[in-house]
Amino acid sequence: MSIDKIIQIIREKGSFMLTTHMNPEGDAIGSTLAMALALSSIGKNVTINTADPVPKILKFLPSSDSVHQVKTVDRRFDAVIVLDCGDLERVGFLNKDNIPSDILINIDHHKTNLGFGTVNHVKEAVASADIVYTIIKKMGIPVTPEIATCIYTAIMTETGSFKYSNTTAHTLKIAGEMIGYGANPWGIAEQVYNRNSINRINLLGQVLTTLKLSEDGRIAWITVLEEMFKETGTTKEDTEDYINYPRSIEGVEVAILFRQSNNDWKMSFRSNGRIDVADVALEFGGGGHSMAAGCFLKGSFEEVREKVTGKVEAAVGRLTHHK
Repeated sequence: MSIDKIIQIIREKGSFMLTTHMNPEGDAIGSTLAMALALSSIGKNVTINTADPVPKILKFLPSSDSVHQVKTVDRRFDAVIVLDCGDLERVGFLNKDNIPSDILINIDHHKTNLGFGTVNHVKEAVASADIVYTIIKKMGIPVTPEIATCIYTAIMTETGSFKYSNTTAHTLKIAGEMIGYGANPWGIAEQVYNRNSINRINLLGQVLTTLKLSEDGRIAWITVLEEMFKETGTTKEDTEDYINYPRSIEGVEVAILFRQSNNDWKMSFRSNGRIDVADVALEFGGGGHSMAAGCFLKGSFEEVREKVTGKVEAAVGRLTHHK
């Protein structure tokens, strides 16, 4: 079993590089830090390298200051562990030709994961942190308040504060166990959700003016332009959770956030449960979950919007057809 193989490697090896996907969010950072803290606690040498910095709202997490932002890696490790990342290219500084180890462990919960590791543990779970917790338990590593805080934060953000359909009895059981180990749910929620800057609220105001609905009212989208970041003094990480505004409109099946980056567009998709947006994202070389997915495209906004909304409209149309 792949999880037993991962545990064997952890026990036998000494130095580990941990990483996750570009533009990391709660589960990416939470699962990576939880794994790093667990490995360090049993005497392993751990380095965390990422392409992008820890988002401001997650800098309260224990050991977040140990995350190094890098463009390249110039040393070797006994093993590399990639967490919460469906595609090696999405790490941002790694590809199949420059992995700084002979052992590449891939731990993820995205069903679209490409299985790029020499050891892969890809399992449908509420969060990658859920899988990390399983490994920690199986190894008999004590769960400290610091590890618990990272795992709780990952699960809380991945479930939209336990509001999304991926919230199950198992999810709440793990969350409860993390509180038992010392995670503070109120304090974590305060850090993640109630630390908005005035700039972020100003950006939200601009973004909401771009809100559009399809003719049948079942697709809604918002657009974030580079000039908005300049005008409001914000960055891409400030757009986290904006997509929940169009998603919350009654009758909307799929919400899309279009974010400009030079001549690229990053699309985030959220489904209200009946459309598998991972399938849509896959058609454009992206991936994710049935309820939340993303992809990148080049081109003008009109070209990209037409392509993307066309695919989503087709998916929504199939829903009507199958009623």
